Amino acid sequence: MLHAVVLRLTRNRADADDVVQEAFLSAYKHWSEFRGESQPCTWLHSIAVRAALRRGRRETRRRDVAREYAQAMPFMQSRLAAADFPSASLEARELRVDARQRVDAAMRDVAEPFRSALVLKEIAGMSVDDVAMVLGVKAATVKTRLHRGRLLLRAALLSDRPRTPVPAAVYDRATCMDLLRAKMEALNRGVDFPVQDELVCERCRQVFASLDVGADACRSLRGRTMPAALRKSIEKAMRAGTDGVPARKPTRR
Repeated sequence: MLHAVVLRLTRNRADADDVVQEAFLSAYKHWSEFRGESQPCTWLHSIAVRAALRRGRRETRRRDVAREYAQAMPFMQSRLAAADFPSASLEARELRVDARQRVDAAMRDVAEPFRSALVLKEIAGMSVDDVAMVLGVKAATVKTRLHRGRLLLRAALLSDRPRTPVPAAVYDRATCMDLLRAKMEALNRGVDFPVQDELVCERCRQVFASLDVGADACRSLRGRTMPAALRKSIEKAMRAGTDGVPARKPTRR
């Protein structure tokens, strides 16, 4: 799981391997400093994710992230890619398969800091609070990053799909944004969207369905196995005692 997360942050397998090995060996070396305030897996992700982000900051500074997010907002667009198909239909299956095949490439189009929040929540399957702990930010900040990251991922996943005209929004922009926030909160909690279908207009239905497609595509990346060669390298370094430092029992509070 850690390797899957880091790979999607560094977008380079060699860098991912280096970061993961560094994270495991650092955690092994400093295990006595682990205070038990979180799960060991969350602590390990904190070490690895922050190392991966340090490698990628230069690229983010070159991007106009605010403009990318504004362009990804769907509510001012007159044409949208269709995504609201009956779940058992051929169209729905084709859309899901296409999204799963494209999600890695699409994730590269999501700029930091939104990508790291999205990868941890949707691919690693962490709670919002655990993502906040890993990234060292507030839970409210994670929710904002997830909101924007999902819209950016949605835009990337649907960029090549045909677009058709959609009716104008039934409600004013503020109401649509409130509905969108409710949808995002449902995704954060992993529960069904609480608003009845008859209260959601055609435009919102298409947007919300495409957000579900993106979440499903990300979940399909869970459970991948760390490369065998990397695992052996880490295990060998641990057996060697990593710089001569023996394993120590953790001090917990």
